[in-house]
Parts: sequence; structure tokens; C-alpha cells
Amino acid sequence: MSSLDALDRSLLEELNVDARRSHRDIARRLNVSPTTVSHRIEALEREGLIRGYVPLLQDEALGWDLHAVVGIRISKGRLREVEERLSKDERAYAIYDVTGDYDALVIARFRDRRDLDRWVKHALQDPNIERTNTQVILNRVKEERRVPLPSRSKRADE
Repeated sequence: MSSLDALDRSLLEELNVDARRSHRDIARRLNVSPTTVSHRIEALEREGLIRGYVPLLQDEALGWDLHAVVGIRISKGRLREVEERLSKDERAYAIYDVTGDYDALVIARFRDRRDLDRWVKHALQDPNIERTNTQVILNRVKEERRVPLPSRSKRADE
């Protein structure tokens, strides 16, 4: 993947603020042609830097009232297999391989406590899941889904 030039960075910053903004509006804001904006965005998409566009939905308004972080200990050699199965559940919106007492960390949203209870009990029926540790999220202090662009002046090793 090529390195970002100033225009690419500016385009990504504009899209990070509002990805629904028209190419014409972005071009006007950046003082370039709409064709340049379109070509640059297409190139960023081809390179995989932009993987898609999604609205930021208000989950509680859609009935997802409970969020939890679940640490999962998985039988040796079965990590990918178990994570693949867990990833098919729409309630799990992030699954990470982690270090420490657990092998995987699942961040998921649930309708209510009963929904969480059913999910955990179902997960524990998997013979390759040895143990779980569930933490219910009481308040989301910060949850930013946009990826920040590193400042141009900072080096990667700082």
C-alpha cells in the first residue's frame, strides 16, 4: 500500500467527518476538482484503505440495551475455529485474540440480561470453550468508531 500524500490525508479527514458528503462538496472544501476527489477515493478503496461506508446507528434506540465484554479461554489449537463460530453471531461486534488469562475477547451487544445469559450459556456448550469471564458495561464513556489519522509530524515509533 502506498503512503498517503497530503491530499489523501485531507480526503480521509473529510470522509471521517461525514462520509455522505458529495465529492463536489469535498472538492470545493479541498480546492481540487470533483474528478480528482473521485479518482483518489476510488484508489483508496482499491488499496483497501477504505473498506466501506456505514452509518453510525444508535444501538439503544434499536433495542440493544446491554453491552458486555467476555473473556474466553479456548482449548489449545482451537482458537480460530471457535472465533469463526462466534463471529457469525450478530451480537458480537468485535472479537480479538488477546494475551493474558483469556485467549479471546468478545465485545457484544444484547437486548437484555436474558439475551446475555442465553448467549453465554450457549457459548459454554462449545466443547472447545473452557471458561468465560463476563463484564457488563455500565456506561460507555468513550466509543469512537472512526479511525483517527496519525499526525504527520509523529513518527511511528514515538
